[in-house]
Amino acid sequence: MKIADDHHREAERLEHLESYSVLDTLPEKDYDNLTKLAAEICQTPISLITLLDDERQWFKSNHGLNVRETPKEQSFCSHAITTHEDIFTVKDSREDSRFFDNPLVTGNPRVVFYAGVPLKNASGLPLGTLCVIDHEPHSLSKSQEEALAILAEQVMNLLELRKSKIELENKNHDLQELSNELEIKVQQRTKELEVQNNELEKMNAELQSFAYISSHDMQEPLRKIQTFASQLLATEHANLSEKGIHRFNRMQLAANRMQNLIQDLLAYSKAEKSGKIFELTRFEVLIEDIKDSLMEEFQAKKASLKISGESHAEIIPSQFKQLFANLIVNSLKFAKKDIASVIKIDMTTVTAKEDNSVPLLDHMKYARITLTDNGIGFEQTSAEQIFKIFHRLHNRKEYEGTGIGLAIVKKIVLNHKGYIIANSKPGEGVTFKIYVPTKH
Repeated sequence: MKIADDHHREAERLEHLESYSVLDTLPEKDYDNLTKLAAEICQTPISLITLLDDERQWFKSNHGLNVRETPKEQSFCSHAITTHEDIFTVKDSREDSRFFDNPLVTGNPRVVFYAGVPLKNASGLPLGTLCVIDHEPHSLSKSQEEALAILAEQVMNLLELRKSKIELENKNHDLQELSNELEIKVQQRTKELEVQNNELEKMNAELQSFAYISSHDMQEPLRKIQTFASQLLATEHANLSEKGIHRFNRMQLAANRMQNLIQDLLAYSKAEKSGKIFELTRFEVLIEDIKDSLMEEFQAKKASLKISGESHAEIIPSQFKQLFANLIVNSLKFAKKDIASVIKIDMTTVTAKEDNSVPLLDHMKYARITLTDNGIGFEQTSAEQIFKIFHRLHNRKEYEGTGIGLAIVKKIVLNHKGYIIANSKPGEGVTFKIYVPTKH
């Protein structure tokens, strides 16, 4: 008996065979139907689907044979997978020097005729064979050989489908595990956010408490300082030296700045609050009201306010009154000294298709308010910084203020789910554009 040599890519072949996870699996009807059909077409009593590992030949389907495996060294199929023939055929093993003394020939199942088609995968590596066996000398016609080759292709298709299914199940398993891990992380993150939200609520409560203290306990002694200083200057003016009067005046100025700072902080705190009532409001009406309330400031600066267009939105009116007041006062404050201040406010309604300056939502309409002045302007690189609380582009000696006004404006816009942008050049004034949804 001659033992077949190993395939020249045996290690790789065995690795590929292992990837199908088919060895030692239970019988399956799809494979059994193919061996039954092969035996019927080739008129043989036995038909096998054989897979060869390193020690045995194992039968995925064994039509006409009661055993599921035999030793590899006795296997006809081990010769078939090393041949270059499309079909390895032995017409009469008793007269073949390779097989005449093979236990499978001399004993059960008495293999006399053998024809096997190698089962090759996409890499060209043979995993085993689809073979037919007879106890008598036999031969296959050309059409029978072609049919056997076609059935071998179907066996490989079943094996490939099995492999793909297993890979898909493994991927689904991995995805499920990943999904479970993500769900756990989301739950953990949700708990963390709940803790953070609770902490923020406590901090907001503390800030509200601070605002209350600022509006009552801090302002009351500050008013007394201002009152006593004014009384001393009025009643003791003749008894004070010039240096003393100067120091009292400095104290008054410092107290006034502190009062302005407290009031601006309170305004910023109020802009943080939610739960306000949104009302459908025409912006031109609000601006006219602000214009009337700032009449003295306009006269002092010899400034003018020009209003054009119209628009409306569901807003918190009191907050937008504060917004317009802060923007207009800001323009008056930073007006050029030798040129009358001209402030222009234009209003219209736009959509995302009509204005892509900011990321507007496609399904919504926005009120766009554009304020332009002819003041001193600033470098465009500072366009974001001006909205930060306490941020100042100029020192207090040049321009008075607390650095909170534009921060309040930005906070009010954000409260309304809107956007604000600023464009400017030194000496060429500034343009503010505000976008707020017309529907709350």
